[in-house]
Amino acid sequence: MKKILCLLILPLLLAGCGSKPAPAWIAAGHQQLETFKQDFLTGRTPLVTELHFKKAVEEIKKGGNLDLLGKAWLTRVALQVAVLGEMEDGDYRRVEAAQSIPVNGNFYLFLSGDAAAVEGSLLPEQYRPFLTVLKSGDVGGAEKAIAAINDPLSRLIAAGLAVRHRLINEAILRTAVETASQNGWKRALIAWLECLQAFYEAAGETAKASPIRQRIDLLK
Repeated sequence: MKKILCLLILPLLLAGCGSKPAPAWIAAGHQQLETFKQDFLTGRTPLVTELHFKKAVEEIKKGGNLDLLGKAWLTRVALQVAVLGEMEDGDYRRVEAAQSIPVNGNFYLFLSGDAAAVEGSLLPEQYRPFLTVLKSGDVGGAEKAIAAINDPLSRLIAAGLAVRHRLINEAILRTAVETASQNGWKRALIAWLECLQAFYEAAGETAKASPIRQRIDLLK
């Protein structure tokens, strides 16, 4: 069984993992959080999706570990970024106010768009090249950095941050669409298709926007 820091964040805040078995509450929290993640990305009924997150938080609270609790809420925020949704960060900030964890706080700055304040050495390695181009505002560099991220969820999160920073081009949006499609993440796919449609419409490319709209209608 993976160590505590590995279990709850997975592609978001991976740390070195060992072989010591984790307590039952950590394993249960991880399982619920993984189910929540898949339900969220695929667009399962919100009532069911939220139930899994609530259970994950309840399991984590059994151990009273605010580091892990903060990571769970950061996972939720990161998923919102991945589907181009509104950030709901109030619960994370409550945890941070009670106990500041530098790695968690740094990742929150990354997710909330304060790139200039982010310390690259505290970020998960897969995001570091992307952070460099995010700070420089280089859309071409962002395109290459996003495409180079191996983990699909991390790739979507980076693409979501690029959109928030107005670093957008057709290739970035199509990379996000393809990533969501290949993983069966319907909610994310529709969000990115809508973003791509809006991009084409803003550029006056109605011939490209129309089939995207038709595809969205078929998926809904």
